[in-house]
Amino acid sequence: MEETTRDVAKTERLFSILTLLRDNATVTARELAEYCHTTVRTIYRDMKEIDALGYQYITEGRYGYRLLQNPNSPIRYLSKEEWLALTVYPQMSQDMTVRDHPYHRAYRSGIEKMKEITKDRDSGDVTALRQELGNRIRFHDQAGEKDTNRVMPSLFHSITENKVLEIEYYAIYRDQVSHRNIHPYFIIPRSGHLYVVGYCATREDYRIFRLNRIHGARVGDETFTMEEDFNIDDYLSARWSIFADDEEETTFVVRFHEDIARYVKEFNFYADTELKTEGDGSLLLTTTLQSTKEFLRWVRGFGLDAELLEPQYIREELHAFFKQQSERYKPS
Repeated sequence: MEETTRDVAKTERLFSILTLLRDNATVTARELAEYCHTTVRTIYRDMKEIDALGYQYITEGRYGYRLLQNPNSPIRYLSKEEWLALTVYPQMSQDMTVRDHPYHRAYRSGIEKMKEITKDRDSGDVTALRQELGNRIRFHDQAGEKDTNRVMPSLFHSITENKVLEIEYYAIYRDQVSHRNIHPYFIIPRSGHLYVVGYCATREDYRIFRLNRIHGARVGDETFTMEEDFNIDDYLSARWSIFADDEEETTFVVRFHEDIARYVKEFNFYADTELKTEGDGSLLLTTTLQSTKEFLRWVRGFGLDAELLEPQYIREELHAFFKQQSERYKPS
């Protein structure tokens, strides 16, 4: 049994090594060892076995191994960097210069590989592949979000081939379903939900659509090109989470009690946020947003451990809110 387990682990390791060699120009033995969680000496032995299997490679000094010939007709698998970029790049991009960062390059190469994988396959294979991707890439953690998987194949099709997506969208604030033609640019995970950011040709403006509110989706024949002046970082920069309901930006200053300061520091802030530890251990948070509702909902969740210091007029609004809430819970 132990020997069988070792054989399985070795097979998986050899497959991982071959995948990395296919997807990278060169890979060093140390990089392979780190990725496979083994030793460099083990990698040396594995490379001899790979050579015996008919995979021809050369060693380019400090640059490592380069695969020359694959005995099988290779599919261009997504590298681990490309998988990571396709899944987390949109939510990470606010912290980086998008077009210059390695994740942007991995994101674009991943998209190109997805196009190549589907290019010469029949429609049944392509549909199955997109359905599989829709089922296996799970950003959300909400049990009720499973129905979004029926939208995913069309969404992937639209993004990878730059084709207009025709959707039926439920606008919850109007309690209506409308028909839209959209150009999906990015899939953004926020607070357990998925959002599609792109251009709405129907409204002639950039919009955000929550995925589980898309009741139906069909890929059209018309193609689109992402606007060159659209920058996802700039678009999301003044949003506390995802929405920007205010016409103008507002600067907020909040003091958090020392007992919860360390927890606040662990938050993944999507907007530019300045944190300053005071002498008494409390924490001052300063941020400029167009998302007053989202931000105040977050602050109120801390109860008495958070105090809004600025702006004064919103501080007064909070005073009225908590006074009304106090009256509601007053013993009868």
